[in-house]
Amino acid sequence: MTKRIIAALLALALLLAGSALSEGALVVYFSRAGENYSVGEIEEGNTARLAKLIAARTGAEIFEIAPAVDYPASYDECLAIATEERNSDARPAYIGDVEGWEDYDTVFIGHPIWWGTVPRIVYTFIENHDFTGKTVAPFNTHEGSGRGDSQQVMEGLLTDAAAVLQGLAVRGATAQNDAEAAGRAVADWLNELDIDQ
Repeated sequence: MTKRIIAALLALALLLAGSALSEGALVVYFSRAGENYSVGEIEEGNTARLAKLIAARTGAEIFEIAPAVDYPASYDECLAIATEERNSDARPAYIGDVEGWEDYDTVFIGHPIWWGTVPRIVYTFIENHDFTGKTVAPFNTHEGSGRGDSQQVMEGLLTDAAAVLQGLAVRGATAQNDAEAAGRAVADWLNELDIDQ
């Protein structure tokens, strides 16, 4: 009988620990549908799919960085705008904002890799928020460039964060077409980071 009570208390403690993360965790992501490299015309962006897997696995809230002006559906046209934004160090506007920002201790930040780095709209979001004391877990989708320089960019932008953890990079084609493999990558990453699931 005593063993059953102890087991029940341990299970309750684990449940409460998991819910503590879900209450204090947020997944923020920027993603783009339309014509994407390697996966063709898609209705939901690769990073959006990865973000939703992370949110489902951790119980975190989710916020999409939705551009005030949509990026073109055409890959080549979007590439031209991304190039212009990078060259001019632009800070594109986005719609809405996170409610209760101060309540989140862990923030997952996701984006596609554009030109080997973080899209400028993500800079806008980061610079608009105080990350003091928050733990940040970056993630991205790509089609061959891995993380690019995104880990260094995040660490440079988030100097006030309590920690910027090692990021996760998943191929966009995997996030888009193989939810099982993407889910395994997410689970393995969270285990490596010792983040409750």
